[in-house]
Amino acid sequence: MWKARYETTTDIPAITLFRAISDINHWTEWDTGLERTRIEGTPREGGIFMLKPRGGPNVKMSIEELSPPVRFVDISHLLMAKMRTSHDFQDSGSQTSVRVTIEVWGLLGYFWRKVVGEKQIREASAQTASFLEYARTLA
Repeated sequence: MWKARYETTTDIPAITLFRAISDINHWTEWDTGLERTRIEGTPREGGIFMLKPRGGPNVKMSIEELSPPVRFVDISHLLMAKMRTSHDFQDSGSQTSVRVTIEVWGLLGYFWRKVVGEKQIREASAQTASFLEYARTLA
């Protein structure tokens, strides 16, 4: 299994960040790499949603863990592999730590690590900045 992490801090409270990350149908407002996302109903553990990267195929996604306001974990169901993306938010005084962890495993795990996982980590700083900007509009 391959694993990588990106961390930063912000003055936006964890509850606001969690509200933004769990609003799956609006991910395209802060993630420029997505054409669309779609979930029916309220996000819940075990819930399924679809995600379509720009220029890519639809990807089946599932919510592995939903622990308001500190943790949101989803799984991408890729061909012969899976990719877990964890978002963790921890308030500490007037600051909130933001940690994004990506894990890829499976028979084609190395392939998906190279095609998707490493790209996600390379772009994590810019994507997180965009996410924080979006979350700030919800505060």
